[in-house]
Amino acid sequence: MKIASVVSSFKDSTILRNFSLLTVSNIFTQILGISTSIKIARFVNPTVFGTYNLLQLHVSVFVVIASLGLKNIVVRTVARDKLNSKRVFFVALMLKAVILLVSLISYSIYFLFLKAYGHYLFEITLLTIIALSVYDIVEGVAFGLERMQYTSIINFAINLLWIIILLAIPGSLFTLNLLYEIYFILNALKTVVYFIALRKTGCLTGGADDVNWKENALYIIKQSLPYYYLNLLTLVSNQIPILFLEYRSGVEQVGFFNIANKILTPMNLILNTALIALFPNLSKIFISDNQLFVKRVKHIFVIISLLGIVGAFAVTFFRTEAISIIYGKKYISSVLVLSYQCWYMALYSLVCLIGTLLGAIDRQKELGYLSIVSTVIQVPILWVGSKYGAEYLSAAFLVATIIGFVIHAFVINNFLKHSLKFSFFVKIFLGFVVAYIISILIPGQLNFLIKCVLFIFIMTAALYVLYNKYKGVKT
Repeated sequence: MKIASVVSSFKDSTILRNFSLLTVSNIFTQILGISTSIKIARFVNPTVFGTYNLLQLHVSVFVVIASLGLKNIVVRTVARDKLNSKRVFFVALMLKAVILLVSLISYSIYFLFLKAYGHYLFEITLLTIIALSVYDIVEGVAFGLERMQYTSIINFAINLLWIIILLAIPGSLFTLNLLYEIYFILNALKTVVYFIALRKTGCLTGGADDVNWKENALYIIKQSLPYYYLNLLTLVSNQIPILFLEYRSGVEQVGFFNIANKILTPMNLILNTALIALFPNLSKIFISDNQLFVKRVKHIFVIISLLGIVGAFAVTFFRTEAISIIYGKKYISSVLVLSYQCWYMALYSLVCLIGTLLGAIDRQKELGYLSIVSTVIQVPILWVGSKYGAEYLSAAFLVATIIGFVIHAFVINNFLKHSLKFSFFVKIFLGFVVAYIISILIPGQLNFLIKCVLFIFIMTAALYVLYNKYKGVKT
């Protein structure tokens, strides 16, 4: 009876169903994405792999430039007026066409100056940017209609098809042109299939002939601009530095950088899912029970810090094995890149948590200002680091994140009326420092069995210390 009740409530809860579908789909999609990355990396040299990653980066950058922040507004507008989804779709598509043209011209100018690859790959990249820009609007309409299962099914199917194709291609036929042709075709297919699914299921409703184009377009632009500038800030702080790396150190270094990035993708996915799940509850108890809010925030900080430290410590401890077993010895230069990036990711999780807390206590405007300040500080550091290759760029990300964490800690401490003492953040940071020093001092070439024994000993000792410290603490 209880099982039937749970199943029934799951079916009736659109939010729970959509969240579960997207989470499961994202997990499998990330697993398939890592698998394709491993397959490609093992069959090509680091320079080709770096160029392949660079092409994907160019697509990501110029799709964001072409976004205009429209997707959030499309989702919200369609959700509030589901009977006029066709009207919203066509107005958004018209706006997208204008900004997409600007994005494509910008990309063309960028290519003419740098010419990191041939004209054929440039043309395929242009087409891929167009396909994914249209996909963004189509998915926005589906999300507004709460048909998120379409994204789950289509993304999973396309990624599964991608890995099947890669497994079927003989190693001798692995060329950059062929790989990128397939990449474009699958993205174009994804967009077309999604649009057809919306039309066939009657999701695009309402007239588009009587649209007051100017009035609707101006409204959508006004609403979308705040999202657009936040997207651009994220782009500048997270993706543009990899273009710095390509420009100052070469495409091979992009390959080494992205090897580590791919390995850490599941960690990033878990972080994002956790923060999404935490946000509504924290927002509610901040209003209803401030003492409970502070207590819960402390617990969350400790839990996420411990998970981040253990994960980063384990990856750094076995950094040489992780790279050589997964990608092969030709990518062994990524060992320190992986070490720096996993600690950056662990510390960045706390910065993101503070951002979530600022949103939960209705300080989103201050969060925007904080993002601008962090970006201004971060970009010069990353520019300098990119000159010396993937290893130094990864170290620069870590240094910039340490600075960002200190600033974020001061801000959240101020807004919580010092309920969280700054010494609390100092203790957490010292935990990261101690764990980092221990893990990085272990030689990468040490015998694997000795490493395993050392790892178990250190983890056991750490658990014993934590148990004795907190066993008497009431929760």
